[in-house]
Amino acid sequence: MWEEKVYKQNLHLSPIGGIKIACFLHNGVGVLTEQRVLPHFNLVYVTRGHGSYRDERGVELPVQAGDVIIVFPEIEHWYGPPPGESWDEFYMVFEGPVFDLWRSSGCLDQDRPVVSLRPMDFWRDRILGLIGGARAQTESELMRETVRLQELLTDIVEAGEQDMVDDIAWLEQAKSAIADSMDVRQAAGRMEQSYEGFRKRFRKLSGRSPGRYRTSLIMERACEMLGEPGVLLRDISDELGFCDEYHFSRQFSKTVGWSPSEYRTRIGRDPSRF
Repeated sequence: MWEEKVYKQNLHLSPIGGIKIACFLHNGVGVLTEQRVLPHFNLVYVTRGHGSYRDERGVELPVQAGDVIIVFPEIEHWYGPPPGESWDEFYMVFEGPVFDLWRSSGCLDQDRPVVSLRPMDFWRDRILGLIGGARAQTESELMRETVRLQELLTDIVEAGEQDMVDDIAWLEQAKSAIADSMDVRQAAGRMEQSYEGFRKRFRKLSGRSPGRYRTSLIMERACEMLGEPGVLLRDISDELGFCDEYHFSRQFSKTVGWSPSEYRTRIGRDPSRF
């Protein structure tokens, strides 16, 4: 049985466009209906399984874990795993004038609808860096989100054309530096870069700021502690450096999407959560 986790759903978009919905689909079966045509763009990143993509133009390509499919508006298409099998995917629906311009100018090449993106951990984090976190509320926040989506698309296009080994290695070292010190400025010094240069490169490669990455590490530890029986919120907030339980709960709810008590209830009901 397939399971879906919605990360983002915007009822309104910026004037230049943006993300309508972004989800993770576990045990998905792809497009069940032949001859599907969409009015918007769809980005599908497969993280488990294999299958194929084909469309009305006669394009037919294999798809495996680590491949991204970019579906273009008004093109009849089909994709999915073999009959009786399933795959896992992140998918993102987006639209707007700026992406129409990307298409018309050839920046998004509809003749290359499948691109290999590896290593998967790197690209999964890039996608989560974009779709995770709080929902954009203001037009300014929606605009920034759209810019970040364009940065992701730029890197996807470049990944199909050049080797990103050096960038990926740098990002892994930067993440380790942050995890070791839990201080972004110290991590920048360890990487022998200015704070501003470190911050900009980290955000470009990961899709989120080093500060947000540090917060995610703290929240990962909080999730582990919330899964331990008998651990009080006061103990968690003290260990993780929050001034009190209120500030911890507020940050946890903002980052994870549930309050600490809701999270405890959920993991108690669904230990195999994804």
